Amino acid sequence: MALTRIKPNVNCELFHQRYSELSDEVRAKNKREDRLLDIRLKYYEREKNTRLNILRKEQYQLERTRSLLTEQCHKIQQDKQKQFISSYFNGKTNLEQTPIVRLSTPEFFNTDWETTTTDNNSIKHTNVIRPHSAG
Repeated sequence: MALTRIKPNVNCELFHQRYSELSDEVRAKNKREDRLLDIRLKYYEREKNTRLNILRKEQYQLERTRSLLTEQCHKIQQDKQKQFISSYFNGKTNLEQTPIVRLSTPEFFNTDWETTTTDNNSIKHTNVIRPHSAG
């Protein structure tokens, strides 16, 4: 058997040539699109990073402002507390210095509720409280 060589089909060669041309065009187009996508991706990444940096700066400023405000509020609360405590102690010492009610001693009174001694001018009768042992 003799091998006979099949003649290449002209249509087949044109098809392969056209296919390779189209595939080259498609590859070139895909490369251009890939480059454009890479450029867009880099642009979006750069834009994202700049926005993140802006947000980080704003967050830092807000945290700093918040810490300053909390320090000032804490200081104001401490000052108010100190003023309240000092005024409380001042008022308490004033109350202790001026007696509201004076107690009388039992020797001024007998069991019949009649005074046995003369009235002392330093004792006010309106504020006198008799002790339980007086009768």
